[in-house]
Amino acid sequence: MPDLDSLPPCGLYRTGMALVGQEDNVPKGILIMFHNHSDQGPPIVLRPVSNEHNRWEFHKSGWSVQDPGFIKVMVPLKAEGLYTVTGQIYVERERRIAERSLVQLGYNRNGDSILFLADFVGNSIHFPSQGFRFTNPSVQANLKKVPFSVPVGKTLH
Repeated sequence: MPDLDSLPPCGLYRTGMALVGQEDNVPKGILIMFHNHSDQGPPIVLRPVSNEHNRWEFHKSGWSVQDPGFIKVMVPLKAEGLYTVTGQIYVERERRIAERSLVQLGYNRNGDSILFLADFVGNSIHFPSQGFRFTNPSVQANLKKVPFSVPVGKTLH
């Protein structure tokens, strides 16, 4: 059983190894939502179920994590959402995403980062359904979370 006092925070991760005893359900190299707590006590991992507007919904039930080695090799990923580019991000040899560009960060089922470039359409900001995929999560070092919130529905805060 993992030491509950030294668990990483809840959030998105890529598995660094298969979950022992659940190798078919939680293999190495996939996107998971990790919760360092559960109703039963031990941490759990959840698999993505569907993606809408470049954001994942996760299953409501998952698998208990008893192996501290599994937790130790999880690769932390930034939260899905809006970011600005803070450095050089090359998408091809001679082509790059400009610094200070607004992007939406999303993932595929393998936990690869996908950057969706903002585009102005009329008076709206639009994010396409296809973006630029990066297999190495180090690209996230060049992303800074945008410092504003977006009202949900018609509710203003």
